[in-house]
Amino acid sequence: MFNDLHRAMQKSQSALSQQLTILSATLVCLVFTSVCGIQHCQRAGHRHLNLFQATYYVVVTFSTVGYGDFVPDIWPSQLWMVIMICVALIVLPTQFEQLAFTWMERQKLGGSYSSHRAQSEKHVVVCSTTLHADTIMDFLNEFYAHPLLQDYYVVLLSPMELDTTMRMILQVPIWAQRVIYIQGSCLKDSDLVRARMNEAEACFVLAARNYADKTAADEHTILRSWAVKDFAPNVAQYVQIFRPENKLHVKFAEYVVCEDEFKYALLANNCTCPGASTLVTLLLHTSRGQEGQQSQEEWHRLYGRCSGNEIYHIVLGDSRFFGEYEGKSFTYASFHSHRK
Repeated sequence: MFNDLHRAMQKSQSALSQQLTILSATLVCLVFTSVCGIQHCQRAGHRHLNLFQATYYVVVTFSTVGYGDFVPDIWPSQLWMVIMICVALIVLPTQFEQLAFTWMERQKLGGSYSSHRAQSEKHVVVCSTTLHADTIMDFLNEFYAHPLLQDYYVVLLSPMELDTTMRMILQVPIWAQRVIYIQGSCLKDSDLVRARMNEAEACFVLAARNYADKTAADEHTILRSWAVKDFAPNVAQYVQIFRPENKLHVKFAEYVVCEDEFKYALLANNCTCPGASTLVTLLLHTSRGQEGQQSQEEWHRLYGRCSGNEIYHIVLGDSRFFGEYEGKSFTYASFHSHRK
């Protein structure tokens, strides 16, 4: 029964909560045992102690206050309290040391995602072997560019420690309240529990860019994706890999982005339609239109300003701007709309 209770605690509580529970249980056991022993021993003495008086005496003694209003008057009671004080001096420092060590490790590893927050707020988990500032900033900017994702939290799960740049980024107010960093690996169930993977809305598995061999990087990405699938089979996965032949191994994912396949397809389309790569890049990359505004070249400033424009689906006849071009050729419409 106790073994089953311990396993249930390990699944539902963090390591710090477990240490606090153990410390509290140890204190309760010490106090309870001392109260029962001193009350029983004092039955043979001249001054009997009731339950409240025995509890009061034990608490005052363990807290090293020692008022002296209740004193054991026979040697068995005195010996019992000496034994219990020695036990407390041996057990309690060990428990406090383990609690302090767990706290320091938790601070070092970035803590864990709150279970209460996971039940009341939506979050996604980003699994990455490395935390490059440019990659993470691109992901955060693109993720929060969608208006429906503004209330989501992002949990960064990575075995790498935060460098100075990433620490500065996560301290920016706009990210400090939205992004939670957890040092760990998605190959470990304990780290997935800390990230509340079972309750996440989605999991993004980013490609391992710290490998020179892209095939080896894909193998590591596939293993991480499998580990997440095994731990949380109902969580949608968005996987990024390099080689197109490896898409078969993660076909269970909600969507698989193959970098090489996308790059070669973009180059091929750019050959048949010059400028297609630039158009697609501008459509995919979120911009505020501030790029190149400090340049001396006029076209740099124009390009940067127009890169912040957005594209929407509209019915041509309902548009106030483009409605007059209905029935006209695309060349005519684009030429005159640009002049306008």
